[in-house]
Amino acid sequence: MKNLILFLLILILNITICPNYSYALNFFNLRPIELNYSFCDLNNFIESDTLKYSYCQYRAYLDNLNAILKDYKEFDGASLEDILTNLDSMPNDISLKVKTNASHALNYEYFFKSLSPEKTFIKGKLLKEINKSFTSFDNFKNEFKKLALDSQSTWIFLARNPQNELYLTTSKEILCPIIYKHQIVLCLNIDQELYSDKSELVDNFFSFINWQQVNKNYCHKINH
Repeated sequence: MKNLILFLLILILNITICPNYSYALNFFNLRPIELNYSFCDLNNFIESDTLKYSYCQYRAYLDNLNAILKDYKEFDGASLEDILTNLDSMPNDISLKVKTNASHALNYEYFFKSLSPEKTFIKGKLLKEINKSFTSFDNFKNEFKKLALDSQSTWIFLARNPQNELYLTTSKEILCPIIYKHQIVLCLNIDQELYSDKSELVDNFFSFINWQQVNKNYCHKINH
């Protein structure tokens, strides 16, 4: 039944392909990132229809935020990171909805930006820190995969805490690491509604990571 529902959703999206979700964009200014690849370029990782569906989900989260925040001019111009690191300043009646939508939207942004149809290689300081934190890069991949397979979460993260230590976690424990001023280095959507074979998903993922972008993520300083 779940697969049938997913198929129908993807079929609708193929016809309408993310129809103008932008009813709230006139009021607030969170806009989706543009991808530097096509969905078909990643077919050997995720089928293009599934990736389109994920991108439409991402846009829907942004649109929800635009609608929620349209009457709160004090947040005009804020980025997703600004919003998530300042949730204490949100009115109580919208804080949970803002936290949920902003978290998933930012997770998706890191996910999409960290993909590449071209082969790239990890090197330099990030590789050194992964080897330090997980003994070896191969062991890191094994731990990443094991956590993904064991978890019922939607997201798995490689994150960096304020002490510059790397660790693995999932959205079951931390909806989005940025909330706690921990940096997302790498993340993968492992929603079992979309991906029934998570083992294959993780294996394929490591062949389509944009390690140059991931290195930038690692070096990024979160605004406090």
